[in-house]
Amino acid sequence: MVAAVRTAPIVSVLAAVALVVVFMPRSARRALDPNEPIAADGSMTAGRAATIYDTNPLFGAFRQPLPGSDEPQDIEDDIKHAVWTAEHDRAPMKGLLGPLNWSRCKTIAHLQLVSAVRMYYGTRGREISRFSVRGPRATAAIEQVWSTPADRQIDDFVRHALQYGILRKGDLPGHTYPEFAKVFAGVQELGAGCSTTDGR
Repeated sequence: MVAAVRTAPIVSVLAAVALVVVFMPRSARRALDPNEPIAADGSMTAGRAATIYDTNPLFGAFRQPLPGSDEPQDIEDDIKHAVWTAEHDRAPMKGLLGPLNWSRCKTIAHLQLVSAVRMYYGTRGREISRFSVRGPRATAAIEQVWSTPADRQIDDFVRHALQYGILRKGDLPGHTYPEFAKVFAGVQELGAGCSTTDGR
């Protein structure tokens, strides 16, 4: 009897809390967190729009930024390695440049294409992200490394592959490949795409 008297107020409080939680009005839109990767509408307006490179350790998150400052002499040494990295990850893409036809939908050819595009835009995004934290000079330097005629040719090739439907934006999710999402944000997928009968 004494135990029942003691637990009655606790049960009443818990019931009141449950009623408040169940019937409390909720706002139609929740406030965006500064570290939310991308706003729900895809506008990248959530705080500073943290990307996967800021939140996932597999993509270099929580790694210390490149040592050195935004001074030209510090940037010069690091850019030499960045140029080598860019050339290394451009090579598979450059090997795939050529006519876009439905032979690209064959299983092996399509896997090679998607894999090369993922590697290229993944590396490009990581490098730009790592240098951009150092300041405007480092940002300008790394953007120049990734803005060669070969890079423009690769962007054009991938843009056409998206438009024809040989590649899909879903092949490279924006939260994992933010550089890809940024470069091709305005591209519409117009083609019929590779169907299952094409050997995908």
